Amino acid sequence: MTSKSEGRKVKSIEQAGDILEYLRMEGPATIADLESVVPLSAGSIHTYLATLKDYGFIEQEGTKYRIGSMFIPYGVRVRNSTELYSASKDIIEAVAHEVGGCVHLQKEYNNRLLILEEVYGENTAGLDLHIKKRGNLQNHIHCTAGGKSILAQLPEPKVHQILDDHGLPTQTSQTITDREQLLDELKLVRKQGYAVNDQEHMHGIRAVGAPICRDNNGEVLGAISISGSAATWTGQIFNEKIPNKVKEISNEIEINIHSKDRNE
Repeated sequence: MTSKSEGRKVKSIEQAGDILEYLRMEGPATIADLESVVPLSAGSIHTYLATLKDYGFIEQEGTKYRIGSMFIPYGVRVRNSTELYSASKDIIEAVAHEVGGCVHLQKEYNNRLLILEEVYGENTAGLDLHIKKRGNLQNHIHCTAGGKSILAQLPEPKVHQILDDHGLPTQTSQTITDREQLLDELKLVRKQGYAVNDQEHMHGIRAVGAPICRDNNGEVLGAISISGSAATWTGQIFNEKIPNKVKEISNEIEINIHSKDRNE
């Protein structure tokens, strides 16, 4: 389920949110499935589903319900109105085809990593993994290049909060699972301007990411990262070419953002 904030809430909306979040995470489900996660009777759940279905937020297939297509125009509208996306969309498309890898545009959201856009180049490695993750918030951002780029720019209390919430679980034998080691690496990321993921999230995949900030002392808006095959991204390619390219496009996106700010 989604993280719950403190304060007054409308219970019915919260329960509808729990239903939608379950369907988003688990896929099509029956009313009996939903009874196990929502503290409502089968009749009440049916009423919620019928109401959500009227608005297009739920669709029914036999006895199962799934997320409705109406979320597509909502999602597109939200993404397209995001400052970070509008400043980046043309750039990441061109870079993906230039380097042949997968380019991710990401931001931190509720202590997790949200992918705003991803573009696949012709030699994208791990395509099935990227497609499977698409549309899901990523809890463990300590083992991704984009995630580490963002963490390096956040205040240290915020970093500790994220790590307290989600830990540093092992994804591969290369994953950093020690907090102090990760904090030391984040210092290096700040110094060099980019982060690397050397098969820390998935064996066979390497990635380089750089933060996108409003200004030198301002908020971190997100990160750009490029991933490719560990078999071909070796030596100078992984250590110099891709880092330079990632920093270059990060700077280009920041210029677009600054230009828009000055014109408003």
